[in-house]
Amino acid sequence: MSKSQAGWRDSNWYVGFSRFWHEYRKHRLGILGIGILGLFVGMAIFAPFIATEDPTPTTTIAPKFLAPIWLSVFDQSGVVTDDYLPDLYLENAPIIGTNGTSDEFSGIHVPTSDLSNQSYVNLTWSHTAGTPLDFRDHHTELQSEDPLPDYNDWVYFETNFTWPFNSNPNAVNMSISYSTTLSGDFAPGGFPNNNLMFRLYVWIIDPSGNWMQVFEDRESTYSELTREIPISMTYQKLSSIFGGMIEVNGTQEDPTDLVRVRVGLAPTFRFESYGGDIPWANYTGGVTFTVTKLKLFASGDYFGLMGTTNQGADAFAQLIYGSRISLIIGVLATGIATFVGVVVGLVAGYFGGKTDEVLMRIVDFLLVIPGLPLMMVLAVFLGASTENIIIVIAILGWTGTSRLIRSQVLAEKNKAYVESARAIGASDTYIMFKHILPNVTPILFANITLGVVGAILSEAGLSFLGLTDPEEPSWGRMLADASGGGAFIRGAWWVVLFPGLMITLLSLSFTFVGHTLDQVLNPRLRER
Repeated sequence: MSKSQAGWRDSNWYVGFSRFWHEYRKHRLGILGIGILGLFVGMAIFAPFIATEDPTPTTTIAPKFLAPIWLSVFDQSGVVTDDYLPDLYLENAPIIGTNGTSDEFSGIHVPTSDLSNQSYVNLTWSHTAGTPLDFRDHHTELQSEDPLPDYNDWVYFETNFTWPFNSNPNAVNMSISYSTTLSGDFAPGGFPNNNLMFRLYVWIIDPSGNWMQVFEDRESTYSELTREIPISMTYQKLSSIFGGMIEVNGTQEDPTDLVRVRVGLAPTFRFESYGGDIPWANYTGGVTFTVTKLKLFASGDYFGLMGTTNQGADAFAQLIYGSRISLIIGVLATGIATFVGVVVGLVAGYFGGKTDEVLMRIVDFLLVIPGLPLMMVLAVFLGASTENIIIVIAILGWTGTSRLIRSQVLAEKNKAYVESARAIGASDTYIMFKHILPNVTPILFANITLGVVGAILSEAGLSFLGLTDPEEPSWGRMLADASGGGAFIRGAWWVVLFPGLMITLLSLSFTFVGHTLDQVLNPRLRER
């Protein structure tokens, strides 16, 4: 071993920590407390990687009070709420298409194998002057129930998914996000009335090959800004699409469980605008619809690891992010309260007399006032934010520390080492913080850990009463939402059990650590 390594191992802090840890690890509750606390700290740090959904309590992700996924093992036909399109951000979608075909059921389709990891799909319809369009030959007034475009000249891409359940989803929320780029004569100002009349279509094709048009953009709005358009799905459409995949007596109507979603771009026929067909043959140019997102969110009876709340928010994400709020408020509020309590206790105990009398009467006044009502008043007055809640808890959390430190200072200030420091001319501030404070610190550590428990419970109580930021995920807020949203009536026990369990476990971890610190650092307890 080198001299530098030996010197490092012989340093005071290393020797002190080694002795401390040697004593601490003898206590199983202390080790358990550190283990539980480490799990919560890890949850707080890695929350964005553990919980991928939005943790905001007011953000609706799925229907309210859905049960956790793991409960679906007892319900084989239960639908798990999820997004069932595999290429959610179109990473595997075709990148370009061209016009011109006589197959009214196909259009022009570029296979997905031609792609190179794009995060969007460009549906491009182009035309050269003098080229006739293949108009679908039927009555001029096209029937509304016809699911296909007016022309056979159209481009599309498609994706598919397998429906894994033997029942219909309760609801399906679809949306598509896209922007538009125009070129040539089709650009603004180059076409009569700037009315190009291209439309974007979305079809769902069931396993039997039946087409169901679920979206047709009739807005004719051409903007380079991406916009998300919701797609409504009626009960009749859901029954038509998914009903054939439900097994009845071991058989089902559709041959497979594969569902296709097709997105197409095509020009439209506007007889009422021009007194006849649009004169496409005289114009050259193109229109590109850039689709950036296609979503099909099927809602059933189950969602996520912890279900949903009364707002339809992800309970698991709130549970994970709630550890951040509890730890931040608990540690910071206790830190501020400890600092104030130590300073007040040192000054009151060391100087005594009128200084002690004034400071202790202030402490007595704050101790007499009921804590929770005063915190409620302060929270309302200061505002519902995390910073203000920390201040509110700290204002009422330093009194116990100050009395504890004062009693220890009264026992220490007349000892020989303090008299010796005075004799050599040390200042009062130097004596208080350099000589007395280190001797009262061991009992302070245990008090700090127990103070964190009080701060965590205070934050949970204020959150339950609705006095914290409603946009911040909190375990107390989850309990309040469960109580006010009718969780008990609906039997949604998971939104009550797990937040309460988190509060209990985190409080127990600090209690175990504080109890062990008291046994290790308190000489009287160590002698026993």
